Amino acid sequence: MTGVIIGRAAKSPSVPAVPAAAAGASAATRGEAASWIAGQVAASAIVACDPAMCAALHADGLPATRLLVLGTATADPLGSDVVVATLAVRNQFGTRLQSVYAPVVIASFGTGAGRIDIRAIAPDGTAAYEAALAADRRSRISAGSQLLRNPRIIVAADARNALSTGDVDPRLLMTLAALADQQQVRITAFGDPSPGASPVVPLRSAEIAAPGPGAEAAASLRSMLSFIDAQRQPFQPLRAALVGSSALTVEYAAPSPLGLLGSP
Repeated sequence: MTGVIIGRAAKSPSVPAVPAAAAGASAATRGEAASWIAGQVAASAIVACDPAMCAALHADGLPATRLLVLGTATADPLGSDVVVATLAVRNQFGTRLQSVYAPVVIASFGTGAGRIDIRAIAPDGTAAYEAALAADRRSRISAGSQLLRNPRIIVAADARNALSTGDVDPRLLMTLAALADQQQVRITAFGDPSPGASPVVPLRSAEIAAPGPGAEAAASLRSMLSFIDAQRQPFQPLRAALVGSSALTVEYAAPSPLGLLGSP
């Protein structure tokens, strides 16, 4: 592919010069970061990135309409949902990247100067975002505690800890509660498809089993999958699938929404 990918609100493809060694280091992880974004970030999300990163994302299947190209004439990454913090982007925005625009890392790849962080944008500023994140965690703790008390939900030991500490995505919490209204549910594990994420980022995937003998459990899991597949946004999962006849995996897209559970 030749040329520069021009995305929404892009005015200039130019970025600060990147030292050759650092550029090489970031190139080693650029494809990994692009693949993660293409496979994990919501299909409706706008991604802010430097021209080279935007080109890699376009090659991984993201349309130009989802890419906000950051350059010297682009004032900020606002208007996007996530920003890909390569060395060029960190140099462009300095400390404002974390303190003003995008305080939380939702995934990270590589080390040193070549590190690439994927950060969630704070549309109303860092202070408002951190307050909303704290409130959301309290709501997740409350919702997780309710699930732990639900007699129709059986929770494995490690999964119990994630529920009690508010580490589970709100979409999963609400989906599990809805499933338990219909039948008994066994939660075997919560997963973390976000390498290098900040500890405040909730877990977005779960493995679910159904109690009972083989044929009965398999039928229950198929019923759960049908229910999950029928959901609309924001509860439509990134992917959901049966694992043989014994388990069901559910995964939601990044970034996790704030305020979905309401006030704690």
